[in-house]
Amino acid sequence: MPTVLQFRRGTTAQNNSFTGAAGELSIDADVDSIRVHDGSTAGGFETNAKQAQYADVAERYRADAEYDPGTLLVFGGEAEITISAEKYSKRIAGIVSTDPYCVMNSPKDERNDPTFPAMALLGRVPALVIGEVRKGDLMVASDTPGHAEAWRDESNPPAGSVVGKAVEDKTGASAGEIEISVGRL
Repeated sequence: MPTVLQFRRGTTAQNNSFTGAAGELSIDADVDSIRVHDGSTAGGFETNAKQAQYADVAERYRADAEYDPGTLLVFGGEAEITISAEKYSKRIAGIVSTDPYCVMNSPKDERNDPTFPAMALLGRVPALVIGEVRKGDLMVASDTPGHAEAWRDESNPPAGSVVGKAVEDKTGASAGEIEISVGRL
């Protein structure tokens, strides 16, 4: 266990080029984050405060194409994930995130790869939807690629088909975007 605790403070550029000792902490003043160092990785590992300005926890998965934020994805396709296109699919994976609080499975050298998107697994995220939606509706895959829709049947939806619950109302049959609380049943 270290006997000395050392903090450094700097800009994002300074933190990205700094390799700290194992267990050393540095503060990125540009984005208000803390980085933990392991003694060998330039830039260390970014952490965030418990009070986040973002609202979802995401994980990166290999996609078979580049997908826009808000797109509903399922497990399958040529890679790990692909766009949803089957109504009530039981292969729901998540929604492409806009600005997650935490991203798992995120190697630094692959964070800008458009086919390795951060996919929201838990929390609040904008999502592409079709049809009328009421707050609290369970959201499932529609037959419109990449769009969720409200579950309207009185019975429970099939296991594995729910991506989350609607946080907002949407009127009309057209496509749109609302916030969904991903991972809520």
